[in-house]
Amino acid sequence: MGRQLRSDALKLKRTPFYILHMAIPVMGVLVFISYMGISAHAPESLTINYLQVLALVYPILATWLCSVVIGQEIEAGGGFFMLTASLRRRALLSKLFFLLGFGLAACLLVIFGYGRLAPLVRKGYIPSGQMLLVSALIVWGCAIFLYLFHAWLCLRFGRNVSFAMSAVELLFSALMLTGLGETVWFLVPSAWGVRLVSLYARYASRQVVTTVLSISSIISIIALTTLGMLVLILAWLCRWEGRKSYDD
Repeated sequence: MGRQLRSDALKLKRTPFYILHMAIPVMGVLVFISYMGISAHAPESLTINYLQVLALVYPILATWLCSVVIGQEIEAGGGFFMLTASLRRRALLSKLFFLLGFGLAACLLVIFGYGRLAPLVRKGYIPSGQMLLVSALIVWGCAIFLYLFHAWLCLRFGRNVSFAMSAVELLFSALMLTGLGETVWFLVPSAWGVRLVSLYARYASRQVVTTVLSISSIISIIALTTLGMLVLILAWLCRWEGRKSYDD
């Protein structure tokens, strides 16, 4: 596994993978901090909005990064190196390790970058470090399913289908923020982060939190669904025969 990780690290040097995980968080923080400077809304509500926007755009970002990592393998003879690997599962797990590891680092950067810059724009306002850390873990943890799902889409159908699905997920996530999503949002994976961040923000501010299911039940559903997706993609990979066309 160590050799596989070193191999993937060298491969990704020739892609924008590392740069994207630095540039996107920095740009996101700067854009929202600039908006915060001209907005008249309370900084507490702006922080919640910031976390929701971060969770809302995660499907697009997960798709983009999965297409970079998986697309590199597909372009090498339709996945030749993965098809001929002694253990395909190990090869895929190595790529997922980079996606999830750097995804967590990007989440922490975008959250704590905001936490350090927000007091400079709004004097006297200091976001809770604990709330920011837990929110970052919520956004990242809820996105694990999206990474797995879009990795499978890229392997099976290509990046075009994956991007089309991410656009649908973005629309569903926005829809789940309305009253229509009150009772079914936990059944839509792309809406997990958006809704859980809102629930946690209300809990952190000592507001009453009411949901159709208990929070522990919702977390159990998310964890089991994510684990199920991991088992399915690893089982499917053993029967994968590559793609006949990899121009997309």
